[in-house]
Amino acid sequence: MIDKFLKNLSEHPCSLFLANSKIGLEKESLRVDGNGTISLKMHPEIFGSSLTNKYITTDYSEALIEIVTPPCNSHSEALKYLENIIAYIYRNLEDEYLWPASMPCIIAGDKSIPIAYYGTSNPARMKTTYRRGLGNRYGRVMQVISGIHYNYSFSDKFWNSYAQLKKTKKNLKDFKSEQYFIISRNLLRNDWMIAYLFGCSPAVCKSYLSGKKTTLESFDEYTYYEKYATSLRMGDIGYQNNKEEDMGVHIDYNSLEKYTESLNEAIKKPSKEYKKIGVHSDGYYKQINENILQIENEYYSTVRPKPDPKIKKRPSKALLKGGVNYIELRSIDNNIFSNTGIDENQMYFIELLMIHSLIENDEEITEREYREIKKNLTNCAHKGRNKNFNIIKKGEKKPIFEVLEEKLKELKKIADMMFAITKDKKYNECVAEQEIKIKDNSKLPSNIVIDTMVKNKVSFYEFCMENIWKQKDHFSKITTDGIIAKKLKKEAIESIKTQEELESDFTESYEDYINKYFFE
Repeated sequence: MIDKFLKNLSEHPCSLFLANSKIGLEKESLRVDGNGTISLKMHPEIFGSSLTNKYITTDYSEALIEIVTPPCNSHSEALKYLENIIAYIYRNLEDEYLWPASMPCIIAGDKSIPIAYYGTSNPARMKTTYRRGLGNRYGRVMQVISGIHYNYSFSDKFWNSYAQLKKTKKNLKDFKSEQYFIISRNLLRNDWMIAYLFGCSPAVCKSYLSGKKTTLESFDEYTYYEKYATSLRMGDIGYQNNKEEDMGVHIDYNSLEKYTESLNEAIKKPSKEYKKIGVHSDGYYKQINENILQIENEYYSTVRPKPDPKIKKRPSKALLKGGVNYIELRSIDNNIFSNTGIDENQMYFIELLMIHSLIENDEEITEREYREIKKNLTNCAHKGRNKNFNIIKKGEKKPIFEVLEEKLKELKKIADMMFAITKDKKYNECVAEQEIKIKDNSKLPSNIVIDTMVKNKVSFYEFCMENIWKQKDHFSKITTDGIIAKKLKKEAIESIKTQEELESDFTESYEDYINKYFFE
């Protein structure tokens, strides 16, 4: 299917610029105590301001640390940054640890999960209000699932040259956006592959469901699991927006204009259900507004086209102003078997999938295909390891191993091209590693999790706790990079100063700030 175009691409000068792409990682991890219970302590001051620190911040909860690398020139550089930041965190935590799995353990309901606090400035208040709104709408428990985000951008040198290959008459900004949306659509189509090959959450602590009815099976007294699950994080009990979709929200990935228009519609349309919560009562804000989405980021998607972070506007307006700057893939579980939560082979494979998504298929996603995409991902998350599991493509069912074999053949050809450009054998090695998983699905991370629990007769909680001690030991012994360490210390100090400057600005009321955010 891609052979002819891949041949043209590999013979065109633009292919040489594929080696110039930028890669960044974001890793979410819960701070827990020695018992694996979510920390109730504030975000450690030594890490600086969670509002303004560009390397170490927080996500939904005060206990949910988010580690952000800068855009890097290689997978190894991005991993080095990630490892050094984690080591810095570990060496400055007091009797606390980073939970290694995507699914949390030992949760005593919503009240046990502290919402992130960012200070008293208007941007800080808005971030906390937004999180309070998420808790009121969906419950806090769902919000403390963690994962890895993989950020990827092709260089402008590539895009300029690729535009010549495609013989486009569009300007660079519009051409890039068009192509990044092609990539986004194809990543959505193939996202089930990430859940299957790298899913690492086939089990969950029973405390996560807090006694709610479930179709999950009991592994033991403390653990639920599904026999053929790959990534419960990406399934029905994970972070998802089914509630919004039931009220008619559908985000359109068929162009930048349609994407931003559908997001804008959702953040402007009032919701009868969320109106019941109220916006401001009892002396505080319970949510930003009563609309279907408070802000664009509330719509959970595994793929996000992202604007240039230098454009200080909300995502939709920033995208319209500057176009798409990079792609964020959000469907990656924390790999419990990797100290950093993701390994180099995974990263190489995802890069191949990014390139594949650029050249595979430029068709728009129909309503029927959109439903198939959702079904494929959810079903693969719950049943993917069943050898009789089928993927749906244009209404037809195909055995998962057949579709995987077909995709890996195409990815192998891209790996050959990348080897020819870079002489890096890891492109071929990462595909070979996935081929082994197809031949023997006991090699899948999700299968290894369950097999290890069975073999050692341990619960999911105990399995994760064993890995905590291993990772703590690893990060206490590694030699860190002095230059990165200096950057982290400097950023911690400067981020506090930046927060203090924001908090000293009294020129605008909170209400005016919110209004300006949406309408300016």
